Formats: sequence, C-alpha cells, structure tokens
Amino acid sequence: MRKSQHRLVKLIFAAMMAALCMVLDRFASFKVINLKIGLAFVPVVLVAVLCGPLHAALTWGIADLVGALCFPFGPYHPGFTVVALLGGLLYGLFLYSEKLTWWKVLTPALLNALLGLFLNTLWISQLYTSNTYWGFFIGRLATEYAILFPLNLIFIPVMHRLGLLLRRRMEMGGRVA
Repeated sequence: MRKSQHRLVKLIFAAMMAALCMVLDRFASFKVINLKIGLAFVPVVLVAVLCGPLHAALTWGIADLVGALCFPFGPYHPGFTVVALLGGLLYGLFLYSEKLTWWKVLTPALLNALLGLFLNTLWISQLYTSNTYWGFFIGRLATEYAILFPLNLIFIPVMHRLGLLLRRRMEMGGRVA
C-alpha cells in the first residue's frame, strides 16, 4: 500500500471511530446518580494502537466537540474537549507500540482517570455551582475508580490485541495473510 493510501485509510478509520465514540458517549452510556458511565474510550484506544497519539487525540476531541454541539447534555464547556484531547494523546503515547506491558496499560488508565476526576469535576462545578467542587469530586471518585478505571484495565489489552491485528492487516495492504 502506498504511503498516501495508508494515511487515507488511517484517517477514514479514525473518523469512523470518532463517530462510534460519539454514539457510545451520547446514546449508549448510562447515568447512575448524575454520574455518566460508558465505553466511549474503547474506540479511542483502538485508534491509539492502530494510528498513534495524534489520531487518538483528534478522534476523542472531535467526538466530544461534535457530540456536545449536536447532542448536548448541558451547556458546552471547552475544558471537556481539552480533557478528551489529552486523554486520547495519553492513550496514543503509551499504546502505539508492538509490545504491551503492565505499566503501558496502567499508566494511561490512571492518568485519564485523574484527568477526568480533577479537571472534569472542575468544569462541572464551574458550570453548575461554584461552591460544590469537593461534593462533585467525592461523588465522581466512585465512578472514576470503582467503574471506569477497572473497565480501562480490562479493555485496553483486548483493544491492543485487536489493534495490532488490524495494523498488520493494513500494512499488508488489506490482504489476508
């Protein structure tokens, strides 16, 4: 496959995963006491493994921006999009490699949980009330660490394996080995 075709395939794949990410975030997540739980990170992990940090950051950032503008949960805050961009970048930096080690799974999962916990909680407290950061923080702590962090630890190795299979197939020009 020529280099220009390879780049086009990666771009198309990232766009499809951004659409899937948006659907998973906006329509397939569920709320538990004002806390949203979903698997929107899964397509981003796959893009990170297959395409790298830049594509993963843009995939999650675009999915967040388009989802927030077309299907809002509340008022738009650009901070959420920045956190999504950083989260995709983190996945790409650690997962765009052939070999997966325990720290390459743990580090982006932990850093994304911390980003979501501290920064997204800040954005939520700015949007809804100014005095309740720690109340939101404690409520979100259970979601980030009891649910989303373990889901990351489960899905990252699975998506890494799938991403490597897709990457090898793409490098062969789409032919079956």
